[in-house]
Amino acid sequence: MTAINPHVGNPPRRGVVANAIRLTLGNIGSRVLGLVREQVVAALFGTTVAASVFSAASRVPTMVFDLLIGGALSSALVPVFAEVASRNQKAGVSIDIATQSGMSTGDGTTDRSGAIPARSEVGPGDLVTDVPSGELGAVAGAVLGIALAVLIPVVIALTIAAEPLMELLGTGFAPEVQSIGVLLVRLALPTVILMGVAAIFQAMLLARNDVTRPAVAPAIYNLGIIIGALALSPWMGVSSLVIGMLIGATGQVLLMWPNRAVGLRIRVDLRHPAVRRILRLYGPVAGGLVVSAAVIILDTRLASQTDAGSLAAMRYATTIVQLPLGLVVAAVSTASLPVLAQYGRNGLNEPGFRQTLGNGLTASVVLVAPLMVGAMVLREPIVRLLFARGAFDDAGVALTATALLWYAPQLPFVAIDQLLIAALYAVQNTRVPVIAGVACAGIFATVAITTIDPLGMKGLVLANTVQHGAHATILAVYLMRHGIPLTSSRIRTMLRVTVASGTMALALTGATVVVMPPTTTVTLILYLGVAAGIGGAIYLGTLVALRGSEVTSVLAAIRARRA
Repeated sequence: MTAINPHVGNPPRRGVVANAIRLTLGNIGSRVLGLVREQVVAALFGTTVAASVFSAASRVPTMVFDLLIGGALSSALVPVFAEVASRNQKAGVSIDIATQSGMSTGDGTTDRSGAIPARSEVGPGDLVTDVPSGELGAVAGAVLGIALAVLIPVVIALTIAAEPLMELLGTGFAPEVQSIGVLLVRLALPTVILMGVAAIFQAMLLARNDVTRPAVAPAIYNLGIIIGALALSPWMGVSSLVIGMLIGATGQVLLMWPNRAVGLRIRVDLRHPAVRRILRLYGPVAGGLVVSAAVIILDTRLASQTDAGSLAAMRYATTIVQLPLGLVVAAVSTASLPVLAQYGRNGLNEPGFRQTLGNGLTASVVLVAPLMVGAMVLREPIVRLLFARGAFDDAGVALTATALLWYAPQLPFVAIDQLLIAALYAVQNTRVPVIAGVACAGIFATVAITTIDPLGMKGLVLANTVQHGAHATILAVYLMRHGIPLTSSRIRTMLRVTVASGTMALALTGATVVVMPPTTTVTLILYLGVAAGIGGAIYLGTLVALRGSEVTSVLAAIRARRA
């Protein structure tokens, strides 16, 4: 959640909390349906080459949307629309808005670009000062007209170029598999237009402080894929998943369709001052997204050269990693980001800013570390419980569990990274995260290319984990050199969490050796429930025994919204 408060004054905290609750509930619903979506896909197609080629093909519309529209949602559209909406209501009235990180496409990738809003607050230099009252519909209409003028030709061009595009992404696929991929790409590309329209409608709703429908929209997308897969897969095979994408994207557009009172007037107007401001705000973010797209292309291309089910297994493992990460980070962000945005006007040296960021980082690490340990040690029973049904066989369990083992170590780094990005955006710094992203893309490429031959799929997952770890490290070093010190208490906290996590890992590993994981659903639920209880008790007990104050810090971060 991000607080947008373009004028001086205290934001209405009750509105922030209410919006945060709606967004958090929407996030939970979306995550749960996202998991159900992947369970349906796994049951129907397992880790077969059909599932992998769908994973490759579905990344195309995701990349195009992120680059042309998705990255602009919170970096430019919401801030400018919010300023226009505030002028529509009353001159000088501040608007506090809880925003999402973007339109969830549910592609199962680990692209960081949509994780945190690219601009957390409109600064004095960002205000659109010459927009007359009642212009939200006009500005949104101009943006929508420009978006359609760009998206439609791009989609047509990529549809024509689908064959060479699939050759680029799926160079390791057999020719007949690439032909299926070409069909899937062509069927999926229209979702870019639908998601682009939905994103602009979403920005309009958020600018008017209406978060309910945007909170529900990602779940609608996931539901569309579930419906398409279950209803059409007997006749259409893997193409039913793409039809589901179209159903979900259409549902998002209908859900967020603006009412007549907004006065939406679609036209192309590049001269409008608000439109120009949107383009200027989005410029730096677009550069970073181009690099992210290049990373996804390289990742997909290399993965297609490994095991036939690698892309599918990576997708399923990513879903498992993102589920707890999304819920934990959403909870901490709900409490921390509005406060960071408020204190961020005074710079990094503001004591309240430092305290809020420190509490948020401590809470994230303390909550995510045991989840990382559990995912690594209990990876096989977790995968078996979630996916082992239908076409998802024992080989799929083993392959997905291997991917999860190599993905899980990035959990603490991603949790830290997202809060550090938010902290930088809160002080109007979008440059450093983009530069770090470019550098880490190079790190990913280096690790991936050098490890793909000896390690196969594991090398790609390792490269992704190293990339996320490096990004968090770069941002942490930058902030330490610019006013956010790494205090001795923070170092002691990391050491205590490390010891507690190691103790938990040893205990669970020993338990899995003594008691082998079962295979039936009911016994797996009991097995994992007992293991989670024992592991959690050992983790918390170790922290308490080491006389740490981490649990208190977690509670302080959760209560930060009351500050």
